[in-house]
Amino acid sequence: MFETLPESTENCIGFKVSGKVTAQDYEDLVPKLDEAIARYGKINLLVVFGDFEGWDGLDAAKADFAFGTHGYRQVEKAAFVGDKKWQEWMVKIMAPFTRHTEERFFGPDEMEAAWQWVLGQ
Repeated sequence: MFETLPESTENCIGFKVSGKVTAQDYEDLVPKLDEAIARYGKINLLVVFGDFEGWDGLDAAKADFAFGTHGYRQVEKAAFVGDKKWQEWMVKIMAPFTRHTEERFFGPDEMEAAWQWVLGQ
C-alpha cells in the first residue's frame, strides 16, 4: 500500500510503502504522479519504507519495474528512507535503470534531512 505523506508538495510527493504492494496500488499511485509530471515537467519523490514486505505477485513486481524504468525518467530526485540493509541495496541495484534520477538513501532517523535534500533546501 502507498500512503501519501502530509509533508508532500505539488511537485515533491512523499509516500510510505507498507505491507505487500499490489498491481492495483500502482494503478492508484501512477496517475497521481503522472498528473504532477504533466503539470511541472519534473517531480521529486520521497519514499519511506514502512513495514514494506515486498510485492504481491508478479504483476505488482512488473508494475514496479515498469514505473522504475519508464515513468521514473521524469523524477529529478528521489530520497528513500528505511532501516533495512536490503532496502538500501534495492535502491543501489536499480541505479543503472534509474540513471536519469539523483537518488539517495537515508536512515529512519534522517527523515528531516531526506525532506531537505529532496526539496533542495
